[in-house]
Amino acid sequence: MKKKSYIKIGIIVIGIFTLFMVLFVMVNSYKMNRMIESEVDAIISDAKNMKAGIFSYKDTENLPEPVQRYFRYVLKDGQEYIRLVRMKAAGEFRRPLKKQWAKMTVTQQYFTTNPPAFLFDAVIKPNAMLWFDIRDKYHQGEGGMHVNMFSGFNVLNTSGVSELNITSFLRYIGEAVLFPTALLPSEHIRWEPIDENSAKAIVSDKGNRGVYRFYFSDVGEIIRYESNDRYDRIDDKLQKVGSVAYRSHYKEINGIKVPTRFSIVRILPDGTHEEFWKGEITEIKYDDFTR
Repeated sequence: MKKKSYIKIGIIVIGIFTLFMVLFVMVNSYKMNRMIESEVDAIISDAKNMKAGIFSYKDTENLPEPVQRYFRYVLKDGQEYIRLVRMKAAGEFRRPLKKQWAKMTVTQQYFTTNPPAFLFDAVIKPNAMLWFDIRDKYHQGEGGMHVNMFSGFNVLNTSGVSELNITSFLRYIGEAVLFPTALLPSEHIRWEPIDENSAKAIVSDKGNRGVYRFYFSDVGEIIRYESNDRYDRIDDKLQKVGSVAYRSHYKEINGIKVPTRFSIVRILPDGTHEEFWKGEITEIKYDDFTR
């Protein structure tokens, strides 16, 4: 066979392989997008069916003093309880034991307040040539993670693991500083005093339980909160870690004061403190049910 024929066959094979890979990526990207759309629809449906309560300062009278101070600062008497939250954020992220930071853009994030649930849809770009599509969720007591490289190559798909369920629920509680009515006393959260500037939140949902320690400023802002009940994947296995979150730059949005900048630190099993997610909230909307 002549050399030109080999070249021609090689070009055809490469072309077929390239076409196959393009179709493979497109199909898997489409499947992930459809999955996310379906999960968002479920969250919005849950929020629509939630009865909207009315907040009153009287609801906080039996809470620890710094918690009362917080709700008086962030909420107004007579406000409706938040049912649905839409949020976008941008910042930097890094995996455990890694030095390199990657840009992360949260393209959409949804929360419901009763029942507790969230959907997190983001893109991580370690460099200009590599990206990962990330979908995290917590719904009906179950956490889930789905990660596609280059939008189409699945590298992680897990759900229903007890450590992930607990971590996802605690992550939800940590994010609730951005929709404060979810932190009011309920079947999911009980407050206990510590001192004049801190309080303990005992939280639970469908068998997922944990404890947060919240720290408050003199004016009532939540400035830091900590938990020892979360897990992270370290050395290819889920291990218990601590976490510390810092919140700042409060702004009033639709009558509610929320922190717009954040820094989150994991505490590794050996005690090392490692900042892993930092950035700012770029958009937040309450009770917007449009699709």
